[in-house]
Amino acid sequence: MKKFLFYCALTILIAFIFIGIFADLIAPMDPDAINMANSLASPSAEHLLGTDHLGRDLLSRLIYGSRSSVFIAFFATGCTLLLGLTIGLVSGYFGGWADQLIQGVVNIFQGIPSTAFVVAVLGLLGPGIKSLLIAIVVSSWARFSRVVRNQVLGIREMHYIEGARAMGGSNLYIIRRHVLPNILLPLLVLIATRIGSTVLTVAAMSFLGLGLRAPASDWGIMINDAKLYFVNDFRVLLAPATCLTLFCLSINLIADYLRDHLDNDADTARIL
Repeated sequence: MKKFLFYCALTILIAFIFIGIFADLIAPMDPDAINMANSLASPSAEHLLGTDHLGRDLLSRLIYGSRSSVFIAFFATGCTLLLGLTIGLVSGYFGGWADQLIQGVVNIFQGIPSTAFVVAVLGLLGPGIKSLLIAIVVSSWARFSRVVRNQVLGIREMHYIEGARAMGGSNLYIIRRHVLPNILLPLLVLIATRIGSTVLTVAAMSFLGLGLRAPASDWGIMINDAKLYFVNDFRVLLAPATCLTLFCLSINLIADYLRDHLDNDADTARIL
């Protein structure tokens, strides 16, 4: 059953990515085209999901919203991974005073609630995509670093690492050849969960007016626009909320499946 849910979730995720990449070809209409005479129109042959309060095609805005929400989340998670992975490898592999100094900084960052941190950084830098990316990376790199460090601490004492050192392997070679491959699966789990939470953060900041700004097509902006009109037409709120829920649910199912495989591998290793 979990394998079936995993493949369903993977299909949904790939579909969102595909839609985001080819939004220009898939979207039936211009997502920013305003037609006040056709506001809050019901679904029809011309507008398959109807229109919003400004007469913009709801389906087209959902499609372009997939591009902005999903790809910002992937890019921000990639930057977070790069920073956290580098710092975690240095901290865990070399240890000593560098590890103590880095962990002191990590403890400070992890002690601050991430959402409050993002809002504070956006308050300093101002709203916008660049500021949002910086805020997400600054607020979330510490968790990546801590997970990587904990994994590396266990791996660096293994016999094959000592053998590689004895044969003259450089630190860079050992990290690239022996350390990184053995922390890949835990990182995939963390990346999956982080992408889901980042999408929610992007939507929340856009909803508050601190991320992407109107008239950009974004699920958070669409939910914010719908808050005054969903009583008369619940569809304008249901459409972006459903996309957001489906994406986050698929990411969580993928992460859950990968986590189960990680636990099974650990149990097998203990038996052997």
